[in-house]
Amino acid sequence: MKSVIFDLDLTLIDTTCLEPLRHERRWQEAYQRIPETTMYEGMAEVLDIIRKHNIPCSIVSTSPRPYIEKIVAHYNLPIQHIVSYHDAKPIKPHPAQMLKALEMMGLPANKVISFGDRVIDIDASNAAGIESVACFWGTKEKGELLRSQYSHAIIYPKEILTLIR
Repeated sequence: MKSVIFDLDLTLIDTTCLEPLRHERRWQEAYQRIPETTMYEGMAEVLDIIRKHNIPCSIVSTSPRPYIEKIVAHYNLPIQHIVSYHDAKPIKPHPAQMLKALEMMGLPANKVISFGDRVIDIDASNAAGIESVACFWGTKEKGELLRSQYSHAIIYPKEILTLIR
């Protein structure tokens, strides 16, 4: 089985309701409204399988660590490592954050697959030598994502299972 790197916002969790607060850096309000976010349909089953099979799993996000940690805790996500905005520079689309995740996971790029909803996720994964997956269920960049150089494209979270086996 492949180990996994996920983007967080609009890939694992629908955080659309938090976007205005995040853009305005009103973090305390964003933290308070995390219960208003939702996990995408089918994602819980994917995460249960990841948990059951002890598949190494990381989040690489351009969001700050406290925000990521609060969402991980709220949903009890099976995440072993987090690479946030401040953990590796430059941020996506540069590969530094992905390379940091590989280092933390102790794995070579060819043992990992990365899932994201934006072109910067695909570009960062590809530049790090990681198999990239364009996730279309939450993206706000559908046209750009379709034109990106992804390894795979999926429409539903449950399709993740076909790619990690």
